[in-house]
Amino acid sequence: MEVDIIKKQVVLFITLIACLMLVIGAVSAENTDAFCDSQNGLSIGNDISDIVTGTDDSTVESNSLSSDGASSVSVNVKVNYEYADDANNLVPDFYLVSNDKYLNFTKMFDINTKNYVLKIDNFNGNSLNISAMTAGYGTEVKVIDGADLTKLISFELKASEAYKLGRTVTEIADSKLDFKTADDVLAITTAGVANLNGKTSEDAMEAIVNYGKISYSNVLMLRQSAVDPVDFAFVVKKGKELKAIVFQNASTKYSYLGTISEDMTKSEWNKYYNAVIGENAWAFASLANGWSAGVSREILQEAAFHGHICEGTLGGYSIIQALLKYYPPEQETNPGGVGSPADITAYKVLGVPGGSDDDAALFFLDDTIGKTGYVGMNTTYTGATENMLGFIKWYSKTKTGDLIIISFNSTNVKKLFTKETKINPDAGSLEELKYNSWWIKQINTNPEKLVDFLYEFTGLNQEQYNYLMGTTDNVTYDGEPFDYGMDGHGLDLDYILSLNLSTAKRATGNAVQGKLTDDEIKQIGIDAANKAKEIIKEELGIDVGRDDVDFLALTDAGYAFLNGQDTVIARDGLYEVLGGTLYSQNVLSLHQAVWKPLWFAFAFRYPDSDEVNMIYLRYNSDTKDFFVGTLDGDKVVNIGFETLNNSAKLRAIEKSFVPDGNWFNVQTIVNAWNEHPLFDQMATFLYHAHVCPGVQPGFFITDHILNEYPLGENESYTYIASSIYCKDDSLTYLLDLSPGLGSYYVQKLPKNETVSEYIGGGTQEGIIVVWDNNLNIGRASIVSFKWATIDQSMYSTSEAKRAAQIKAYIDIYANNENPNIKSLPVVSTDSEKWITEEQFNMLKQGSGDDYNAITYLKSLKDVTKEDLLKAMNENSNSNSNSNSNSNSNSNTNSNSNSNSNSNSNSNNPATPTKTYSPSYSRSIGTSGAVANNAPAVSDDSLSDSESDDSQDSPSDAKSYEVSKTPATKTADSNSLIYALIGVLAIGVVLGLGYMKRKN
Repeated sequence: MEVDIIKKQVVLFITLIACLMLVIGAVSAENTDAFCDSQNGLSIGNDISDIVTGTDDSTVESNSLSSDGASSVSVNVKVNYEYADDANNLVPDFYLVSNDKYLNFTKMFDINTKNYVLKIDNFNGNSLNISAMTAGYGTEVKVIDGADLTKLISFELKASEAYKLGRTVTEIADSKLDFKTADDVLAITTAGVANLNGKTSEDAMEAIVNYGKISYSNVLMLRQSAVDPVDFAFVVKKGKELKAIVFQNASTKYSYLGTISEDMTKSEWNKYYNAVIGENAWAFASLANGWSAGVSREILQEAAFHGHICEGTLGGYSIIQALLKYYPPEQETNPGGVGSPADITAYKVLGVPGGSDDDAALFFLDDTIGKTGYVGMNTTYTGATENMLGFIKWYSKTKTGDLIIISFNSTNVKKLFTKETKINPDAGSLEELKYNSWWIKQINTNPEKLVDFLYEFTGLNQEQYNYLMGTTDNVTYDGEPFDYGMDGHGLDLDYILSLNLSTAKRATGNAVQGKLTDDEIKQIGIDAANKAKEIIKEELGIDVGRDDVDFLALTDAGYAFLNGQDTVIARDGLYEVLGGTLYSQNVLSLHQAVWKPLWFAFAFRYPDSDEVNMIYLRYNSDTKDFFVGTLDGDKVVNIGFETLNNSAKLRAIEKSFVPDGNWFNVQTIVNAWNEHPLFDQMATFLYHAHVCPGVQPGFFITDHILNEYPLGENESYTYIASSIYCKDDSLTYLLDLSPGLGSYYVQKLPKNETVSEYIGGGTQEGIIVVWDNNLNIGRASIVSFKWATIDQSMYSTSEAKRAAQIKAYIDIYANNENPNIKSLPVVSTDSEKWITEEQFNMLKQGSGDDYNAITYLKSLKDVTKEDLLKAMNENSNSNSNSNSNSNSNSNTNSNSNSNSNSNSNSNNPATPTKTYSPSYSRSIGTSGAVANNAPAVSDDSLSDSESDDSQDSPSDAKSYEVSKTPATKTADSNSLIYALIGVLAIGVVLGLGYMKRKN
C-alpha cells in the first residue's frame, strides 16, 4: 500500500515544505498535498466507543496556555470515507507533527457530533500538520495554522483502486446472492500478490472484510504471481445448495452466476466452465465444495496456497497425520550444515515433484525449501512415485536418523471410493468433486486409513543423509575428508533400499484430541488481544484502539494445532478486538509446524525511532490462561536495534521473555514490520517464518524473471533450484511455483558447483525454464545472483548486523534511500538454451552421475528456436513412431497468458550475462565482469549474517533495477479465441470442464 512505502524522513521533509509553503501563501490549509508514512502518533487514542461530551461541529474545548508557553489544545476532526458506511466500522488513525516533531496526543470520539477530538497536552507550535489514515484508503494531510485550530477540520479519505474493486464486487455479490439469507458465505480471491495497475492488490480483501458480512477467516487468498489476473468468487451455502458469483480479470461485470455444487448436472458444469476461463474454474469449485463438505480451515488454507483441493492435497494431509501419530517430532535439528538460526526442522522431506502431497508436507510441517527442509527431483526412474513422501527424523546426539516413506495409493483409494459410492472418480470433474468430499469425510474420521507406510527404517548415518539431502560445504566421514560436499539425490529409492537399514519402531500414537468449539477458539484470540491491551495500558499508559496502524498482532494461530484442532478462527478474535488484518499488515500469521505451541506477540512502533515495544503471550490449554513473558519484571520490552545490539539482554530475553525457541522468528518479523515492507515482501516473510537477508534475493530474482522471461500463451515456468537457502521460499511464493504443482525441483549442490562464471562473487542459484506446452519445447537459462554490500560496522552483534541488512534490502526493494547500502545486488541469466522435452526431463532428474542440472544445461548444443522446431519436425516425419522421452514427467502448468517472447539467440560460455534491466526508475546494482575463477557466494550462513563485500564491477552487462510494475500477461485475441473453442468443445463433449495445471 502507498501508506506503507514512504519513509519517515520523507514525512518530515514534506512537512517542512508544506509548512513553509503555507507561511508564504503558496498552499492553503485545506488543499495541502496528501502524503503517507504509515506510522502512528506517539500515543494511541481510544476507539470509537470513547465518548467526549460538550463539543459541537464548530468549536472545541477551550485551549489553555501553560507557564512555559505550551498550551493544551483540543482539535476537532471530521473524517469522511468514500464509502460512507465504512465510518460505522473503521476508526481512522492520525499523525500530528509540529516543529519537525511527532506529538503525543489522545484520540477520543464524540458520539453526538461523530467527530474525533485530538487532545495535545503540550503544544507550542505555530502550525500543526495532521495526517488522517485508514488501511485501504489514501492518507490525507492538512497543515493547520495555529489560529485555526478551534475550527472543525474535515478529511475526505479516498479508497485505493484495489479497495474500490473489492468493495464493488462484494456489493454486487451481495445483491445477487443475498448474504443475509445464507447459512454461511465464502470469498475466494487471487487479490494480494497479484498486481492491479502496477500495485499489489491486498486492499481488495480489506474491502471484503470491511463490508461486514463475510467473516475474516472465510476470506481465502489464492496464491498467485504478480502478473496473474485479479479474480473473485463469492459462494453462499444454503443447506446443501451452493451458489456462486465469479468476477475475473479485475472486472466488475460478473462472468458467472449460478450453482457451483458438486450435485450440479454436467450441463450446468459446462455452463460454469464455459463462463469461468482458466485454472481458477477448478480452484473455485474445489475450494467451495471442500468448504461445504466440512474440510478443516487448516486444509482449506493449504489448498489455497496450493491452488485447489484434490486427492493430492487431501492425501498429503493424511500422510502428515499418520507420520505425526507414529513418528512424532522430538527435536529440531539441522544436520546438513549451518544456516539461519530458524532454519531448523524436526523432519527433512524427500519428494517427487508433481504430486500435490509435496505441498502439504511443506505447509503443515513448515518444511519449506528455503529452510533446506525439502529435496525433490524426478526420481521415478529409481522406483519412486509422485505419491510418495520420505521423512528423515534426525537425532543429533547419536548422529543417526529414521527414514519413513509413506504414500497414498491413488488406485486403491479410488477403488474403495467406487465400492462405497458406485461412482468412478475419473469420469469427470463432478465425479472428482464428489471424490474430494468423500476424502474429507475419511480425513475427519480416520485419515491414516487412506495411506500406506511403505518403509520404516532407522539407523541412517550422516553420509547417507548427505547423499539424500545434499551438502553445501566439505564434509568429513570417520575422519576422512570428502571434498566439496555432495549433490542432493532426493527420494532415490534404489539407493535407499540398498542400505539394508533396520526397521524403525513406531510410537504408541495416542494423541489427545481437543473438543473446543469455534466460539471457544475465537475467544482465545479475543482474550489474547484484551490481555495485551491491558498490559500496554498498565506499563506504557497507552490505550490501544481499533485499526491502529502502528499496533501489531503476530501469531502462529492458523498454523499451530491446539490438541489436534486447527486454530485459524482465533484470528477472528484478534480482528474483532483490534480491527487489523493480514491485508493491513496489522494481524500477521507466522507459518509454523502444526505441533508448535499457540502464541501471540503484540508490538507497538513509533514514527520517529527504531524502538519497538513488544508483549509475548503463550496460550496454556490446560489452565486456559496465558504465560506472559517478562524481562526484569517488565512485560513490555523494547526489541528494536538497541536491544539487538546488546548480547547480554538477548540471552536474557530468550530465557524469560520469549522462551519457546521462536525468539528469532518473532523479533525478525516484528522488526521488519517496523520498516513497512511491501505486502508481497511481508507475505513471503510470513511463509518463510522469519526475516533474514537470505530470503530477499528471491524478490529481485522474481522481478528479473517476470521482466526478462514474460510468459506467452501456453507457456509456464519451471524452476530447478541448485543453491538452496532462504530465497527459495520467496521464489516459490511469488512465482506461484511449488513441488506439488510439478514446477519447482530441488537439487542441493555444493558451493563449488554453483560458482557463477559471469558475475564475480556471484552464485548460480538455479535454472529457469519457460516451457511451451503447445510447441513442446522450452527456453532454459541459469539464474545467478550477487549480494549487495551493506555497511554493518556500527553494530557489534550478529542480530543487529542482520537487522541492518534486512532493513537495507527492504529499502532497496521499495526504492528507498539507505546510506548503509554501498553496492547493489545483481541478478543475471546466462547459458540460455532451447531444449526438447527429453532434455527438459533430464534437467528435472538432475541429469545423472556425471552431471548435475547446471552442468547438463551447459553441455547442451546451442540451437535457435527455429532450428530446434525444424529438427523436431524432420524427426517426426522420418519416424512417426519414435518416442524420445520414455520417462516423461512433462509440466502441464499452463497459465492462460500470452505476450510471447521468442528469442533465437544462441549462447555459449563466452556469451555475456543477461542482466535485469527494464526501464525502471532506479538502478540497484551493477553486474560483474566474466570471472571464471570467481569465489563462491556463501549460502545461508553468509546471507544471514554478512553481506558479500566483493567490489567487482563488470563492464559488459547492464545494471540491475527494481520495479513494482512487472510485465503483464496479454493474449492475442484470435489465438485465445481458437484455443478456448477447442477447450470448451472438449469440456462439452466429456463433461470434464477443466485442465489440471496443478496436480
